[in-house]
Amino acid sequence: MSYESLCQYRSQLQQQIRHSTRSIVRLFSRNHSMLDAILKQVNERPPAASSLISTMNNLRGIVMERLLTTREEEEERGNYIHQIIQREAKAAIEVKKLDGLLQEASDDRDAELNKKNTEIKKLKSDLAQLQRTSNEVNKRIKSDSHKQEATDVKTSDGKCDRLKQSIAQLRQQLAQAVSEHRQSEQGLRSRKIKTESALETWIAKYDTDMGERQDEYEQIEAVYKIEKQQLEDLEERFAVLEEEYNKIMEERRIAAERKAEEERRMRLLTKAAVVIQAHWRSFATRKKLKSKKKGKKGKKGK
Repeated sequence: MSYESLCQYRSQLQQQIRHSTRSIVRLFSRNHSMLDAILKQVNERPPAASSLISTMNNLRGIVMERLLTTREEEEERGNYIHQIIQREAKAAIEVKKLDGLLQEASDDRDAELNKKNTEIKKLKSDLAQLQRTSNEVNKRIKSDSHKQEATDVKTSDGKCDRLKQSIAQLRQQLAQAVSEHRQSEQGLRSRKIKTESALETWIAKYDTDMGERQDEYEQIEAVYKIEKQQLEDLEERFAVLEEEYNKIMEERRIAAERKAEEERRMRLLTKAAVVIQAHWRSFATRKKLKSKKKGKKGKKGK
């Protein structure tokens, strides 16, 4: 597989991953119950399983990255990927904090609801007890009504009034407790909405940040391709200049060898000429000496 096809495949894969991630985030933003269910499943997952899944996902990403990138690209993008991983870890920590706050709010709401339900049950029990007590009193009053009708009627009316007042107070307390419970529940709902809004904001910010980083990476990759093309052009020009330089140096070497050969030949010729001249001079000198000796012998014979 060529480098261009690898780059094209990697770009397609990145676009598909980005599209799938955005689709999932949109679905979560539209269906909060599904997001709560997924967060609950994540919270109920054992730490060892979560760690294993995270490790396998990271390993799969690293293997895919290694298969799709060359050694030079891996070295150039190492620092960039490290920064992205750190930012993703920070974003995950923030999401985890928000999940913790959401869980705490839900726990507080459930605890408050249980507390209010307990108070309501207690009030109902007290009301039933009062009702039973009033019934017993009414029975006793009716049984003794023939003896002290007037006095018992007055006593019964007074007790009924007091019981009615008590019932009214209890009902008022019950209504107040229900109102307080509704206000507390409204506050918890507002807190949950704020938490969900903050979570959506962080997700949108993460999506925007990843888009900007992807654009930056594409710009860097374009600059890298341009610089690589320039480097190849310079290498071609350097190869041509190197070839010309080698030719010039070869011509200079041949010229130097020729010059050295001519100088050596000239020295040999000069040396041969000196030797010839020396022999000639010695020959001429011996010839003159012989001619002089012959002349003296001729003169003596006469």
